[in-house]
Amino acid sequence: MNEMSPLAIDNYVSPFKTRYDNFIGGKFVAPVNGRYFQNITPITGQVVCEVARSDAADVELALDAAHAAKGAWGR
Repeated sequence: MNEMSPLAIDNYVSPFKTRYDNFIGGKFVAPVNGRYFQNITPITGQVVCEVARSDAADVELALDAAHAAKGAWGR
């Protein structure tokens, strides 16, 4: 098994951004409710990043964007 020493884990640079928003209509947008999940690593219990906690309002925005783009899909 390949284990990292505590020092290696402490000095590890995460490849993740600190926060991920929704991708709607070709751009990243914050969730309507402003809430995020914490993505926690089970290795150390530390937060790796935050991810948009989407709800029905975000789904409606995504549907509106999809319907608006529908005409270009068949081309």
